[in-house]
Amino acid sequence: MPKFQRIYWSKKFDWKHYSELYDKYCKSRNNYYAQSSAQLLKFAKLPEAPKVIDVACGTGALTRLLLKKHPKARVFAIDLSNEMLSFYQKNFSAEIKKGKIKAVCGNAEKLNEHTHEKYDAVFISSALWDLEIEPVFKNIQKVLKKNGLIVFNLPALVVEQEKGFVFFIEHFFRQTLNSKLIYRRIKTNYLKKIFRKHNFKLLTMKEYSFRSSKKNVAKFFDLLRYRYPFILFPEKVPYSKKLKKCTEIFNESLKYIPKTGIDEIGFVFIAKKK
Repeated sequence: MPKFQRIYWSKKFDWKHYSELYDKYCKSRNNYYAQSSAQLLKFAKLPEAPKVIDVACGTGALTRLLLKKHPKARVFAIDLSNEMLSFYQKNFSAEIKKGKIKAVCGNAEKLNEHTHEKYDAVFISSALWDLEIEPVFKNIQKVLKKNGLIVFNLPALVVEQEKGFVFFIEHFFRQTLNSKLIYRRIKTNYLKKIFRKHNFKLLTMKEYSFRSSKKNVAKFFDLLRYRYPFILFPEKVPYSKKLKKCTEIFNESLKYIPKTGIDEIGFVFIAKKK
């Protein structure tokens, strides 16, 4: 298994530009994060007025859909980035003022240090592969009610199935760079082991797919070029050269996206606290 790259912990990560593009992208039609979040909400059965944690909330892609489906929900949102959280707070200023949402800047791997309440569900939308799984589950267990749910998704590639949009991107990068480097893989047996260790029962592992238009993919690539310098390049290459090369590779790979768009394939996992 490759070494886990701590992308968002890097001092060189450009949060300023990334958060601005991320917020703009998440407001575009059928964007990756909204469609991923929709899959989590599709399979998760929540009470009428659930208390929910949005882990790695970003600028609010999941929260937006959650409140639309469950208007009476109360949300505790946490993100590592002050820049991301600033956009989140602007996007939900009315709900925060009313007390429906509380948003804090912090590390989700130490979740129980930021809230002492108990929740019906914890959502991790398109983010678990950027976190240390063991401490995340250990701390989520402490803030969930009995029979509370943890709901997250992983791209098919991350669970070692070579298909979908994320697989296409990694494959294209590896070919272009003539590199054997790969991003993180998480075995489903490892997840099941973590579930058992921290008193969770796996309820659901459902495959999903959704399509992104070529236009939306182009917008997504503008965002991802800030992430990929930390993934598939040797560390010795200067960051400025990595960023320039990423832009070139994404522009080239866009030529191979069909006019009808491309499908992402992933899995929704839902586990219940015993």
